[in-house]
Amino acid sequence: MLIELVDVLRCPRQHEETWLVASADRTEGRRIVDGTLGCPICRAEYPVRGGVADFAGGAALRSSVQVMPTAEDALRLAALLDLTPGPGFALLFGSWGSYAEELSAITPVPLMLVNPPVDARTRSGATIILAGDVLPLAAGRARAAAIDPALTLPVATQADAVRSGGRIVAPRDVDPLTGTREIARDDRLWVAERDVVPSAPVTLTARPR
Repeated sequence: MLIELVDVLRCPRQHEETWLVASADRTEGRRIVDGTLGCPICRAEYPVRGGVADFAGGAALRSSVQVMPTAEDALRLAALLDLTPGPGFALLFGSWGSYAEELSAITPVPLMLVNPPVDARTRSGATIILAGDVLPLAAGRARAAAIDPALTLPVATQADAVRSGGRIVAPRDVDPLTGTREIARDDRLWVAERDVVPSAPVTLTARPR
């Protein structure tokens, strides 16, 4: 998992939200291959093995859908998610994780896979997260997400991980989501943007003369 993505992870237990502390036993470049993620509040520890961070204690429901995307499929998904060069990372939930290697060949945007298929190829260096029914991520941090309704994670929870103005791609049979604006639809998918939330007003004070 990419070291720079550790700061978007959160402990899935019910308590005050806080970042996690990473302890690396083995690294490769900017990736943690083996190590531990620890919660400073409840002291829970989550292992990282082979680059996979396990927040479900081995009980994560991983997608069983076998997808063999072509380069053309990956290019289409990259366009729908607007994965042009720039800051931020993209989330691929469930079966969408099968696209990771092909996407990594055409975009520099870091990818985070949540409960991908067991045979998902990870040579792309994508970060893999195994989760239960709570997503161990801070809300509104991803620049885009491809949603899989087959996971135990609620669709709304998957979408909430996307930041204001970010892209969301979902199968056509997924109902429209509150807080999003649909921008395209075909016989397979729809694409939406997360509503832009105005920032809080800033109070200005006069400088003393």
